Amino acid sequence: MIYLSEKILAENCEYEVVESLGSSTSLQSYVNTTYDKLENLFGTPSYSSGDPYDKVNTEWCIYGKVYFTDEYGDKDYEVIQATVYNWKTGGTPTEEYEWHVGGTCYEAVEFIEEILNGQVQPDYNEND
Repeated sequence: MIYLSEKILAENCEYEVVESLGSSTSLQSYVNTTYDKLENLFGTPSYSSGDPYDKVNTEWCIYGKVYFTDEYGDKDYEVIQATVYNWKTGGTPTEEYEWHVGGTCYEAVEFIEEILNGQVQPDYNEND
C-alpha cells in the first residue's frame, strides 16, 4: 500500500511506460528482480544500448498517478515518476539483479514495488 502521508492512503494507482520523463530522477533505492519480469510488466525498455561502456544499458521510464481523497474530502492525485535501470554492468543483466530505482521522491520505490507485486496495473505502454 502506498501512503502519501500518515493519514492519506492511495485509493487507486495507474502507470504508463513512456519514452522519456522530461525531468531527471536520482537513485532512490533498489529492487531485486529479473529482466524478464520487468519486460513482462513494462514491455520494451524506454532506452536500450548494447555499448558495454555505457553507464546505463537498459531503462524503463514510468509515469504514474496515485489517486486519493484528501483530508477535506476532495479527490486528487499525485504524480510519481520513476525509472528502473541497470548501472555500469557492461550489458543488460538477464538473471536476478539489483535494479536501480530512480525517482524524484522515495514514493517512486514504493510505486515500483507495488507494480512488481501485481498491485498496480498499467494504463498504457507507449513502448509496445
